[in-house]
Amino acid sequence: MAMSPKERDEKRRAKAARLHEEDLRLKVRPGTKQALLELMEWAGIEEQGEAMTLMIHHVEALGHHALFRVARHEIEAHRYVARTEPLRLSARKRTGQHLRAICGWADATYSQMIEALIHGIHALGQLHAAKFLTPPRHEISISPSLALAFDRKSMLMLQQDPGDEVIQPYASN
Repeated sequence: MAMSPKERDEKRRAKAARLHEEDLRLKVRPGTKQALLELMEWAGIEEQGEAMTLMIHHVEALGHHALFRVARHEIEAHRYVARTEPLRLSARKRTGQHLRAICGWADATYSQMIEALIHGIHALGQLHAAKFLTPPRHEISISPSLALAFDRKSMLMLQQDPGDEVIQPYASN
């Protein structure tokens, strides 16, 4: 039986609370959403939140000097725009911390910073923007004890059931 909309909302809220998510509603100038959509298309990303999260994490990891190279246009402290576009970001705890840090570097609001990141990274072009929109690749290392345990278990399984019998072809003299 399918869940009702109320049950889905309760489940989503419980998950958001468990993961310490912040629901950020950002207002950006016209054209920013289109630039974000182009960035997403270049990177093959379908979720706006994923694209914004990746940008935040990459810029924060590079440090405040990278921010000022990426966000080249001035971040205006007080701007009044007649028409704005809404963007929404459900930021988990770490993403929220990174966004606050980045905003602190430039003394900007969330909306101003996201807008600056989107336009700055978009201005880099498709090739260089990809660096800010790729998921981080984690190095996978297998400990020697785990490798040994795997090897022993594999050998034991082969002894119990060797699989198909291999018959060598008849060698002619």
